[in-house]
Amino acid sequence: MNIWKHCLLSAHKFGGLPADYLPVHRFLDSSKLFCFHPRHRLLLHHTTGIEWATELLGHVLITADNRQVLVRDVAAAHCQEDLSGRVPTLHDWLLGIEPEVVAVLPVTTPEQLSAGLPESVRSLVLRPYLRTGLPAAFLLTTTTFGLYLAEQLLGLSAAEALLQQLPRVVPVAEPLGYVTLRQPWQYRPDPRALAWLQEQEKQAASRV
Repeated sequence: MNIWKHCLLSAHKFGGLPADYLPVHRFLDSSKLFCFHPRHRLLLHHTTGIEWATELLGHVLITADNRQVLVRDVAAAHCQEDLSGRVPTLHDWLLGIEPEVVAVLPVTTPEQLSAGLPESVRSLVLRPYLRTGLPAAFLLTTTTFGLYLAEQLLGLSAAEALLQQLPRVVPVAEPLGYVTLRQPWQYRPDPRALAWLQEQEKQAASRV
C-alpha cells in the first residue's frame, strides 16, 4: 500500500485531511528507500518503529480540522493496514530469522560497540537488541539503515559518530535479502482497508 492510500485511510479513521498524516506514513515507509520489497516492513512496521515515529514527530499531531491525534495511533493503523490487521513486535519479525542474516552484520553483540559512542547513539543502536534479545536485531541499527535512523532521530553528528565506530558499512538490503516472509501477515494487507479504498475508487470513477 502506498503512502497516499495510508493517508486516505487515516483521514477516514481520525478526521482531518489526508495531507495531515503524510509525515507519519512517510517515515514508516522510508524503509522503501533501502529495500523496495515487502520485506522492507521488517525495519519499521512494528512496535519499536512506532516508538521511533513518536520520538521523531512528537506524541500528537494536529489535523486541519483542529483535532488532536496520537502519532502512535496513526502509526499503529499503518502497520495494521499493511500487515493483515496486526501490530507486531520486532521480536515477531525476527523470530526464526535465517543465520545468514546475522552472519553478514557488522555488529552482533553489545560488546562490539565502543563505549566511546555518545550515550544517545549507544541507546539507539542497542534498543532493538534490548527489546528482543536477538542478535539479528542489529540489522536495524548497525547497517546503512541504522545510519539513517541516527541522522533522523539524533542528527547528522550522531550518524557520523556511529559511522566511525562500525567496522564496515553494510547496505541493509544485503541482510534483508536473506529474510523469507513465511507468515501471511508479513505480506498481506488488511482486506478491510483494501475494500474501503476500492469503494472510494469506484465512487470517484462514478463522479467523472
